Amino acid sequence: MKTNKKRVLFYLLDGARPDILQELLDQGKLPHLKQLVDEGTFRLATTCFPSTTGPAYLPFLTGQFPGPMNIPGIRWFDKQEFKRTRWNKMAMRSYCGPEAGWFNTDMPADRPTLFDVLGESYNLYNMITRNIPDEYDLGKKGKGLLYTRAHFWKRHHPVDEQGHDRIMQQLKTGKDFDFMFAVFPSVDWDSHYHHIRDYRTIAAYQIADNSIGEVRAYLEKKGWWENTLFLLTSDHGLTPTHTHLDLGDWMTAQGLKSVGYPVIWRSNPKSAVMISGNSFGSIHLLNHEGSDVLSSSGIMKCFSQERINSLLREDAVDFITYRSDRAGEYYVENRLGKAIIRQQGGMYDYQPLSADPLGLGIIGVDNHREALAATFESGYPDALVQITQLFQSRRAGDIVVSARNGYDLRDFWEYPEHKGSHGSLTKEHIQVPLIYNQKGWAGHPARTADIFPTLLKWMNKPAVPSAGDALN
Repeated sequence: MKTNKKRVLFYLLDGARPDILQELLDQGKLPHLKQLVDEGTFRLATTCFPSTTGPAYLPFLTGQFPGPMNIPGIRWFDKQEFKRTRWNKMAMRSYCGPEAGWFNTDMPADRPTLFDVLGESYNLYNMITRNIPDEYDLGKKGKGLLYTRAHFWKRHHPVDEQGHDRIMQQLKTGKDFDFMFAVFPSVDWDSHYHHIRDYRTIAAYQIADNSIGEVRAYLEKKGWWENTLFLLTSDHGLTPTHTHLDLGDWMTAQGLKSVGYPVIWRSNPKSAVMISGNSFGSIHLLNHEGSDVLSSSGIMKCFSQERINSLLREDAVDFITYRSDRAGEYYVENRLGKAIIRQQGGMYDYQPLSADPLGLGIIGVDNHREALAATFESGYPDALVQITQLFQSRRAGDIVVSARNGYDLRDFWEYPEHKGSHGSLTKEHIQVPLIYNQKGWAGHPARTADIFPTLLKWMNKPAVPSAGDALN
């Protein structure tokens, strides 16, 4: 029966790269998605820094970036809590395992999610499940065992296939929905363990495409499709990895004994290292009095220029970034030299000092939207906003390391070995596809954070403060 009720169907194709999606569309391998693109829009958007699962879900589900949400990585460390007492569950976190269940309570309680504001909402395989009843969490039953088998046996497709079956089972109950959010994780997993263009990775894209086709056909039969907003995006891209540098071991070799997952209990540590997506690392220096995060002068004292130079000489390191001694200023540095980012009020500027590590030239803009436009086509899209938002969290650490494509920052403890990585600020990790079955929406450069206000507007819900702007 045809109805004028509006609904939202949101597919998160975890790890999908826009260039590979375009290749597969051109080759006719994604026919159902091709139909949607022909009827609607395929554009590029930027995700967030770090570009990694979990934190990168926050922009579209809450409208906020990881820094203001105080979840600046899939692994994070809180120096203040650690120095208060090591017997403290708030001292560090890894969402790659049982602690994923704490993601919901780690988020600020006053920040609503799309599940809170869009009405009758269903979830599939997403770790952000706050306020979602079990019967509305379609992937919860059996998820732990299914994910464990996928990880160690490297057989990921059954997860996506079961996920699709759960969607169809729910639709066939006859119950209506306002919002359905479904994660398809296999593109990410197969890109990590095989290659971004491995036949198994391509097959994962096709599983999602087949799901889109069957779900659309069913909604058309019910007369619901015409007023359903379908949207597909990703949380990050990936690049193939050929070399690993273990940043925690590197710190220990520098005389700053490091703790980090899974080795979180070492006597008298001098640093902590938290890795996200394997191409993002946060360094927390512990060899000083007090528990404050350090700015440039403190870093020089506790880490030293010599160690900075040594770190920047590592082939795996693309750049590092850290706080200046002045509020709202951040240094970005690579082996060639240093630049500074300033954020005052709504204005952003970027000034090379001894070098231009991000290759942006001189930038001075009046607001965050202009900052995105000025960097969107660069090798580091949205760099100014993403670096400044990240350092709003003390858990971001004292020094943040962004890896060079082809390298990552975690070695021995990553089993199975990762052959693809993400998390950095490079274009290949930050740029994601944004596909929706509408035309004529705003043409300005988009962020995944823009999805949150867009869906509220589509569903005629009151606006909620966010980092994004509505596209429709």
